[in-house]
Amino acid sequence: MRIYLNHLLRLVILFALLSNNCIAQNSTLSPYSRFGIGNLIFRGFSYQKGMAGLSIGYTNPNAINFNNPASYAYDSIMVMEIGVNSEAVFSRQNDVENKGYNADLNALALAFPIVKNKIGFSFGIIPFSGTGYNIISTDKIDTLNTDINYYFKGSGGYTKYYMGAGFKLTKSLALGVNASYLFGNVINQRKQEFTNSILFNTNYQDELSLSDFYFDYGLNWKLPLKNDKSIAIGLSGSPSQKVKGEKNILWLNYKKGATGFDILKDTVYLSLNNNGEVVLPANLGIGFCVSKLNKWNYGADLSVQNWSEYQSFGVKDPLLKNSFSLSAGGSYIPSNLISSSYFDRVEYRMGAYYNQSYLRLNNNSNLNDIGISMGVGLPLKRSYQSKVNCSLQVGKRGTLKDNLVREQYIRLSIGLTFNEVWFQKKKFD
Repeated sequence: MRIYLNHLLRLVILFALLSNNCIAQNSTLSPYSRFGIGNLIFRGFSYQKGMAGLSIGYTNPNAINFNNPASYAYDSIMVMEIGVNSEAVFSRQNDVENKGYNADLNALALAFPIVKNKIGFSFGIIPFSGTGYNIISTDKIDTLNTDINYYFKGSGGYTKYYMGAGFKLTKSLALGVNASYLFGNVINQRKQEFTNSILFNTNYQDELSLSDFYFDYGLNWKLPLKNDKSIAIGLSGSPSQKVKGEKNILWLNYKKGATGFDILKDTVYLSLNNNGEVVLPANLGIGFCVSKLNKWNYGADLSVQNWSEYQSFGVKDPLLKNSFSLSAGGSYIPSNLISSSYFDRVEYRMGAYYNQSYLRLNNNSNLNDIGISMGVGLPLKRSYQSKVNCSLQVGKRGTLKDNLVREQYIRLSIGLTFNEVWFQKKKFD
């Protein structure tokens, strides 16, 4: 028992240290992230991303699935998950092309059973949304004999600390709830600079900070079949919720100095510490999963979100519409987890997804995200259940129509799954 508690204490300390640096800025490289609360980030680990995000009906006692907190009820061992993401994005608008790269520590979570296969608990830090863009455009003003450069820049994101529990109501039905603290800030900046140095430029910047509690729920109905097979149906979502926020706005005029530094002329508008609310819309998802214990599984998820409900400080965004996503995927282990052949114990994963965006720009409704994924789970030498999970996603988002931007991306995710072998005292050397 003392060994168990010592390991748990070390993990909590490690969690606290890593979470200070985890997801401070939720990296993204998309001009579309300037709308709403930014790009929504899939809240899952590498093993799920290899299956196109399969999670709503999925349960696995050897991994954490916080997308449906009812899955915690099936935990039988302690599990810790860490994820790292990297991304390459190739954007095009008309004949202009651009590319960018980023990487970040994506998520960190811990789960363990309170009553084995009946009551489970989990906590962690996960990304919610991200904002990141840097756009430059130029126009010519003949009447003033000058060019004008427009700069649009955004950064930041929102993150959740969560705690959740799952309970089995009956032998086949489980209920779960996550209680999260949503926090973070997003800064959007718009600048207009004239090439004629005698003219004054303008800089408009707004910052929106969120800090409040957020709740989501899950249900899972799992029916055992013959030969270690089972079928599960899951339901997950969250109600429409008002989140407390604070907004700061700065608008000023300035000139470019001879040394390149800005020279302030005057402050046009300054508004600090404005308190208000952001209405985050309700979402609902349903999924199924068919599996054979430690051998294979496959399933699909469908989720919808009512973004027409979204409001920021009492103002609706006419560019937002309702969205939905559909994904399907699965995994396969060639032999079994105790095979003498290493590659027979490797878990192979594949999937495909389609996301209909919540954005409607230039009366165009084709800002959708479609892609495929693949991944592997590589068992660690010391354990047949702890794994290094790698996933690759290839897809495209947006369109070249109506002067919009098409993004093609490659995302690589690497995750570590640690389980009970790290928390048990050795009986034999």
